[in-house]
This record gives sequence, C-alpha cells and structure tokens, in this order.
Amino acid sequence: MSDANNQQPDIEGAIGLLTSPDPQMRQFVAYLLGQARDPRAIEPLIDALQDEHVGVRGAAANALGNIGDSAAVPYLIPLLRHTNPQLMVWAAFALTKLGRDSFSTLETTLQSEDVDVRRSTILAFQQLGDQRAVPLLLALSNDESRRFSGDTTLGEAAIRALLQLGYNIGNLPPTA
Repeated sequence: MSDANNQQPDIEGAIGLLTSPDPQMRQFVAYLLGQARDPRAIEPLIDALQDEHVGVRGAAANALGNIGDSAAVPYLIPLLRHTNPQLMVWAAFALTKLGRDSFSTLETTLQSEDVDVRRSTILAFQQLGDQRAVPLLLALSNDESRRFSGDTTLGEAAIRALLQLGYNIGNLPPTA
C-alpha cells in the first residue's frame, strides 16, 4: 500500500487539463503547475499565455515565474505592454522572479484606478521583498479603498506588505 503523502502529482494529466473548456479549471491548473515547479509544464504554460481568458494567462505567467526557467522570458515581456493592467502585474511579477527587473511596470500598475490591480501590485511588492516599494507602500498606507464590503482596505494591505518588508511600522505617518 502506498503512502498518499509520497505520491507525485500527475503533471501530464494536469497539463492535459490546460485545454479544458472551463477557464476556471485552466486557471487553477496553471496555478497548480506553478506550485509543482515541474519543467515539463514550461511549454504548455507558455502556450497558455495566449489563452483567450486573461485569468488563465495571468496564472500561466505566475506559474512560469515560480518554475524559474528563463526560457519563458521572451514570452512574458510582450505582456508588459498589454492593455489589461492586471496581466501586466502578473507578467512583471513573473519576470522579476526570473531575474528581469520589472519594478517600473509594477510602479505604473500601482497608479491604476482599478482596486484589484492596485491590490495585486501590493501583493507582488510584498512577495518580491523589494525595498524600493517602501515609499510607494507608505503613500498607500491611508488608502481606504476596498474591493468589496468587508474586505481589508488597500492601506491595510500596504501596511501588511511594509511589515513583511521589515519596515518599522512605528515610522508610519499618523492617520488624519
């Protein structure tokens, strides 16, 4: 009897699901392939960068960043100029993880009117651990914008990111 904890993920099976008719399934599978970090997923994930659904493209970009193979770089760079700012965040995050500094793109997406895009940018700064983000996050520390009622504010997300970056939260300016 095999131990379930020692089973290897079915990478080939997951790759096959990248062609599912359900975009949520394709997005979830791309995410899982990134978590598995298996190089067999690189080419199918590069193909998924052309998916009709922007969420699938974003998940594929993130997955490629997680896998860490620089062969994905030429396929991710064009996404930095995409009209969808959320996709730009995902591409910049992935490229930065692959050693291509895309901080300026993240700086740009932080100016978006879209709360989801700004929140994704804050999360990208937090996960990348880039100290250049500190002044940008400080500027958002009082932002009361929310994605939906009951969600934390962008300011709260920025403060969490600042803490993760090791910023002394006692240095935050007082709230008005």
